[in-house]
Amino acid sequence: MRIEPRPDFRDSRSIPRKFDQADPREPQFNESEVVVDLRNVEFLRPAAALWCAIYPLLAMQAGSQCRLLVPLNFGVSVYLKSIGLFELLRSHAVELDDRDIPETSSRQVVIPLTRFDSETEAENLANRAMEALKDTGLGSANIYPLVSEVFGELAVNAVQHAESPIGAYGLIQFYAFRGGEYFVCCVADGGIGVRSSLERNLALRTHVTYDWDALEMAIGERVSGTGDSHRGIGLFGVAEDMREPGRLLIIHSGLGALSVNSNSDGKAKRQNLFPGTLAYVAIPS
Repeated sequence: MRIEPRPDFRDSRSIPRKFDQADPREPQFNESEVVVDLRNVEFLRPAAALWCAIYPLLAMQAGSQCRLLVPLNFGVSVYLKSIGLFELLRSHAVELDDRDIPETSSRQVVIPLTRFDSETEAENLANRAMEALKDTGLGSANIYPLVSEVFGELAVNAVQHAESPIGAYGLIQFYAFRGGEYFVCCVADGGIGVRSSLERNLALRTHVTYDWDALEMAIGERVSGTGDSHRGIGLFGVAEDMREPGRLLIIHSGLGALSVNSNSDGKAKRQNLFPGTLAYVAIPS
């Protein structure tokens, strides 16, 4: 199986919809080889980088041989190497050829792609993010606590609910686009997804028919798959913080995606598959 995203690779919307049925988490996934072909990619955003990590790792977990064909665009390849994607995939036996792509260190990469498997590791990574933000000197220092706190909430949420066989991964970077400068936090896993998590709560099971309606419910106050009335405030708090002007939260799980900002109506959309859950936050610097 060969997966070739569009040249403007923003997120899973750039993956042809025919691959929605090729979910490496499912027992029927039996591809002997998976090739992620990025050769024609000219522009790639952080959410797409997380897809490039999660999908091959899940496919390897399912028994596939995996190859990633790196972008011919030199700048995109340098970016992917700088955030640690190539090193991460190679460490899990994904085949790739990044010859002559230099190792670079950039203060814009606050936290490179990093795996965490426990609440303690997630909290430690959030603390590390706070120190790394200070070291960058980028943006406004009064934003640093918010960035590290939001990242920590998303990371802990992934550990508590994802049940991911490949762990969870986080990335924080300083990112300029659309004439603005932002701190971007991404957390992704290859777990059961928001809908399956909420379905563990019998009181919610009949209300979450699809991935998209599960996402609409998930950002509500004290909504949790645990059924514990004291839980379900972390993601709600993040969503409320992102309603400030200029901020953005995107949650993508399975075939659903929800955007939260100052103008959002709270309605999720059907979107191309993300196998697991991705949370993306952009905060003006």
